[in-house]
Amino acid sequence: MLKNYFKLAIKVLGRRKFFTFISLFGISFTLMVLMIATAFFESELGNNPPLSKKDQMVFAPVLTLSREYQDTSIIIDTSYIDNVVHYDTSYNYQPAGRSMSRSNPSYFFLNTYLSDIPFVEDKSFYQKNVSYDLFVKGKKLNFAAVLCDASFWNIYDFKFINGKPFGESQVQNQEQVAVISRKASLDYFGKVDGVIGEEIIIDGKHYQVIGQVESGNASMSQVNSEVYLPVSHVPAKDLKGPGYMGGFEGVFLAANSANAKKAKNEINQKEKRIPMPSDNENEFNEINIEAMNFAERYASSIVPSEEPEDNLKILFGIVSFFAILFFLLPTLNLINLNVSRIMERSSEIGVRKAFGANSQNILFQFVFENIILTLIGGLLGFALALIVIYIINDSQILEDTVLSFNFKVFFYSLLICLFFGMLSGIIPAWRMSRIHIVNALKQNQL
Repeated sequence: MLKNYFKLAIKVLGRRKFFTFISLFGISFTLMVLMIATAFFESELGNNPPLSKKDQMVFAPVLTLSREYQDTSIIIDTSYIDNVVHYDTSYNYQPAGRSMSRSNPSYFFLNTYLSDIPFVEDKSFYQKNVSYDLFVKGKKLNFAAVLCDASFWNIYDFKFINGKPFGESQVQNQEQVAVISRKASLDYFGKVDGVIGEEIIIDGKHYQVIGQVESGNASMSQVNSEVYLPVSHVPAKDLKGPGYMGGFEGVFLAANSANAKKAKNEINQKEKRIPMPSDNENEFNEINIEAMNFAERYASSIVPSEEPEDNLKILFGIVSFFAILFFLLPTLNLINLNVSRIMERSSEIGVRKAFGANSQNILFQFVFENIILTLIGGLLGFALALIVIYIINDSQILEDTVLSFNFKVFFYSLLICLFFGMLSGIIPAWRMSRIHIVNALKQNQL
């Protein structure tokens, strides 16, 4: 029976080539875009080096000092008691404004107040967004740099091409050593192999290259860099200054995601016990440490809001809306196409019913044809996705971001397409399966 249905489905698809083309294009294009988008998010947000432990991480990248100003209004009530005027004065306080200073925390702040967070196995305080101008054979290069401690390499599991990271003793002794990226190796030395032990001149100082790492994806802005130097090379005023604001950020590693959530809550609670800076002069009276997990941090880089959890909800809502819309529109179009395609076969349905076919048989036949159509479109979408991903990676349109095809995601995506494919076919098929024999034989319409 299924073999006959399959043969009939292939013949029907070849009968109206234009409708078949439109349907296949909609299914394959939808699946291709879904796979590419999934590959991008998998590359950006998946557990890939150097963020393989992201579910165990808590970040403290932003510190906010604020003060709310109040406006005092006087309300005077007048009353007469025994023909004597009495005045009752009250005061009403309303918010009149808010001043705020928002920046990365300083090393002093992180080291003084966030070094003893419970539920944390390791922590690292590092400075990013540092850049240096280098000159090689008359050519000017601009290298981004991260100045970090030895724990940085335990938390972020970089993939080392050659060499190794610097350790605690090298940081404490202020040794002039550096870890560079593959891109930095090519730009500065013109090669990748054989640069371990070579010197790179940064800010007038000679640093010995002891390690090479692969570059991270675009979403890993907090760790992406061309050069990594010991944090002890940060100027003393930035490393030991008593101010709360600076250019550092903290990352905390817990044993599991549950402990990471507890550590995040501890950081949020601790902000209430931190004294205001000594040079504050009553300018600010509230401290807010914006502790966040990786997903919240990623959302905060896209959605401009002060609350990391709200940012994640907003981003999730936007993505969900467009995902539903992306699937719903092709489904509605396929329903319209299927209605037009099935209307032309009303006489065929009448003949089949006249020879004993029941509504269930008719319904199953049309749904089966739609499943075959969806599977063919899914295979075309699979091939198109592979081709487009290869072109994107080969052309380096996304720079360091490398997309990879996820077969598990493809399987689930195909199931989703099958669901919407069945939905787009079952509605018109159900209506046609219930048509009366006489009406089906007399006219080709619903």
